[in-house]
Amino acid sequence: MNTVESRILRFNKAQISYSISTEHRLHTILMLHAAFADRQMFEQPLNRFKNDYRVIAIDMPGHGGTVTKGTSVTMDQMPAIVQQLLAQHGIDHCHLIGVSMGSLVAQAVADRHPELVRSVTIVGGYSIHKANKHILKMQRRESMRWLLFILFSMKRFRSYVTTVSCRSEQGQAIFAEAMKRFNRSSFTAMSGMNRLFVPSDKPVTYPLHIMYGEYDLPIAKDAAVSLHELEPESKLTMLQGAGHCANLDEPLSFNDAAEHFIRSVSMPMS
Repeated sequence: MNTVESRILRFNKAQISYSISTEHRLHTILMLHAAFADRQMFEQPLNRFKNDYRVIAIDMPGHGGTVTKGTSVTMDQMPAIVQQLLAQHGIDHCHLIGVSMGSLVAQAVADRHPELVRSVTIVGGYSIHKANKHILKMQRRESMRWLLFILFSMKRFRSYVTTVSCRSEQGQAIFAEAMKRFNRSSFTAMSGMNRLFVPSDKPVTYPLHIMYGEYDLPIAKDAAVSLHELEPESKLTMLQGAGHCANLDEPLSFNDAAEHFIRSVSMPMS
C-alpha cells in the first residue's frame, strides 16, 4: 500500500521535516509551502497524487517540524536542501509546486539545479528574475505591518495572515492549523530570502505554470499576468473563487489544473 510517511533529513546540523510517499514512481512532485504555514497545507494534493507520482512536501527552515535552532541554516539554503533530499532518495528529477513564498524557492531550485527540475508550478507568486521591483516594494511594506503585529500579539499576527492568505472557511482553517508552530524565533531562519533572487532577462529553461486566485490581491494577479507575458512559453491559470493560497480555497480545481500541466510535460525520458 502506498502511504505518505513523515521523515527527517539532516542538513548541516538542522533537522528538516518532510513527508514522502513510500512507493517509487517514474515522476516525483515536490511541494513547497507558503510563508508561516507548513507542509500540512498540501495534505489533499499529497493524497491525490500519491498513486501516480512520488510525492514530497517539505517544512522549510523556520516552519513546521523543521528544527534549525542553533544552526546557520536559513531559507536561502533551500536549493541545497532539495538537492540533498532528492539524492538521498535516488530521485533524478522532480516537478516543483510552490505556493507564495514556496514559489520563490521553487524558482531558485530550478535556477541553481536545472538538471533536477522537469517543471515549475507557482501559485500566488512572482518572478525571482525579472519585473519584480514593485511587488518587492509592497512586500517590504507588508513586512513592517507583520512586525507591528508580532511585537504586540502573535495571535493577531496569525489571524491577520490567515485572513489575507485564504478566502474560504475551509482554507483558513487548514492554514491556521499549518501556522501553529510558527513563532517569533522562526523569523531568524527566514533570513536570506533576498539571496534567492537572481536578476535575468532570459526566458526560463523549464516548463512554467503560473496559477493565481480570482480573489488574490490585485498586485499579485498583475504579477502573474505580467510574468506570463514575459515568459511566452508559460501556461497561465486563474482559479475561480480562490484567494492567495488558491490550493486551499479551491483544492479540486487546483489539483486538476496542476496534474493536467504536469502530465502535459511528463513525456517519457530517453
